[in-house]
Amino acid sequence: MELGELCKKTLDIFECDNISDLGGKLYDAVINNDIVKLTAFCNTVKDLTVDWLQKIFQYYEADRKEKKQDYTPKSIAKLCAELTEMGGKIVYDICAGSGALTIQKWVRNPDKLFICEELDEKVIPYLLFNMAVRNMNGYIINRNVLTMECYRVYKLHCGEAFSIVEEVSKPPNIMADEIVSNPPYNIKWDAPEPLFADERFREVIPPASNANFAFVLTALSRLNNGGKCAFVLPNGILSSDIEKNVRQVLTDCGRFEKIILMPDKMFESTTIPTCVCVFGNGNGHIDFFDCRKKADQEQREQNGQFGGKSHTNRTYYKTINVLSDELINKLCRECEDIAEFSFKTSIESVKKQDYKLTPSRYIRFEERETKHRPFQEIADNINYITRIQNACKLVINETIAKNIGLDVDLYKQSKQQSIDTVKTMKELGFDLEVEDYISFTKNKNEFVFKCNDKELMPDIFIHFFGIWKNQIALLNTMQNQYLKELRDALLPDLM
Repeated sequence: MELGELCKKTLDIFECDNISDLGGKLYDAVINNDIVKLTAFCNTVKDLTVDWLQKIFQYYEADRKEKKQDYTPKSIAKLCAELTEMGGKIVYDICAGSGALTIQKWVRNPDKLFICEELDEKVIPYLLFNMAVRNMNGYIINRNVLTMECYRVYKLHCGEAFSIVEEVSKPPNIMADEIVSNPPYNIKWDAPEPLFADERFREVIPPASNANFAFVLTALSRLNNGGKCAFVLPNGILSSDIEKNVRQVLTDCGRFEKIILMPDKMFESTTIPTCVCVFGNGNGHIDFFDCRKKADQEQREQNGQFGGKSHTNRTYYKTINVLSDELINKLCRECEDIAEFSFKTSIESVKKQDYKLTPSRYIRFEERETKHRPFQEIADNINYITRIQNACKLVINETIAKNIGLDVDLYKQSKQQSIDTVKTMKELGFDLEVEDYISFTKNKNEFVFKCNDKELMPDIFIHFFGIWKNQIALLNTMQNQYLKELRDALLPDLM
């Protein structure tokens, strides 16, 4: 169902005037077990294997900057659900959002106990409704999973058609058989004190600048023996220097079981390359998969949601990558040695690679005779473009930059990607220059273009100079006219 149509029908069911009221209406319907509204929603969407409310929340309500909310696409959720299917009784979803991962676990077996933990109280009503309308048995914990600060806890009991929900005083002790998670990426965090008393971080403490593995270690502390845990994470965790200690500990104790590189263009907004990591109790080897060239494409249509008639009456088409059911089945089976796709390697081999877990280091690539220019010549061309790009540097106050429409986070991310690329290429013997054409300051009102190269004069500066010179000439002419007018007005008095 197209988003605009879905949104209108949902608002009509819950008698909402606007999206901002929907969360409260969903909450009331669940707490009061409003059979009429719950049934009307089911009859409208029909297919409960899809997280319909995720589409609404993500487009209208998600906070992509501070909370980095970009929820899990269905095919990745299906993959995580299948990878962790162990026949267990308890499913635990960390940073559950609206429940897309949990829904795919429910599709495979609705009789399990589902425990969802989520910090954002704004999305809790959507999560509650999604679980209740599917008649799940379990808990929803509104809690900061890292600091363990708890706000509210809801218990769900299976009813005749929909879950009966009640608020309870404290969360359950969690030990799960199957754990799934798509946490916010690369966020800073404050480790709870005292660390030596926190069983999650006794063996290794993730860096304060990055909580990726803090979420993973939390999950592993709640995983039963023989259980499986699947996380969607940024590719940087596979090779970053600051997370090496954690990778080393988890590799040496055999926690990593599968690492799967995802195709790009799968998420609505996230552009960071991602992977799916499967953790368990260890079997002496790690399966590596590279799915970047294995995706199917799906076209979605969406009517314009904002703006004038020319926008709202227009249908937009977006092509996204998805994982086929056939590919998901391959990723869940025994790993084979398939060139450019998969390879099983020992933990000893990973140690020899300095605990870097990038699949391309292990997967076999077929040799092809390709004709190309010398690598150094290509690198020189890249450096020349980067030098021209860097020659004109903008130094700007961060607030001003945001006010005039610059995507500050995107520019910072691009700079970090450039640094990472330079570091990677250096390992291969090629020197590339880092992008350095913009920097953000806290100095009030700073907005400066400067020449950033000792030898190269950027063409844009010449254009700037011509525009500036014409502007000054025009203003001088106007100034002279006013000075002449002032002189003529003062002259009689002076005489």
